Amino acid sequence: MELNTSDRPGSISQFDASSPRRLLRPSVFYLIVVIVFLADQISKTWVQRVMIPDADSRPIIGRAFLLTLTHNTGGAWGLLPQGNVVFIVFALLAVVALLFAYHWMRRVDLLVGAAFALALGGALGNLLDRLRYGFVVDFFEARVIHWPIFNIADSAITAGILLLLLHFFRTAREETQSAHRGTAGALATDDAVSTPRE
Repeated sequence: MELNTSDRPGSISQFDASSPRRLLRPSVFYLIVVIVFLADQISKTWVQRVMIPDADSRPIIGRAFLLTLTHNTGGAWGLLPQGNVVFIVFALLAVVALLFAYHWMRRVDLLVGAAFALALGGALGNLLDRLRYGFVVDFFEARVIHWPIFNIADSAITAGILLLLLHFFRTAREETQSAHRGTAGALATDDAVSTPRE
């Protein structure tokens, strides 16, 4: 009796190797984006209600980490202080690139998908600021490391970059280990072939 395996769910014949493989499902991906975006916008709305820009600071962890409201028309470290339009264009390009990468890459690993989602949520948060106000609302000040004042969107973008770096380093290490194992196996095979039998 011959079994028709092509009708079985999950059979090899039904598997499309060209179909995208995403270890982070779209529902989870967009949930992360929405959470980052809402957390960013809610925090900015609150801090603007209770603080005056560039007027005072409120300690969170002593004098090392504070709330300091500022309006940033440029980038970090004073880059392009009047370049709001330029940064709007960059943000739009980043949003399109992240969406394209997630939906059209043939394989999206878990870390990569999470990194894209965090960066997308952050980019949308700062983009909305620039479109609404003409500047980005920043309020976290880490004096302990002399870092530019930032917000939740910036933190999400930074976390996304760190996840991508972690993914690349881990992938490179795994490929190196795999290459070493392959080389060792080939040498062992050559030794077995070249050793004469007694």
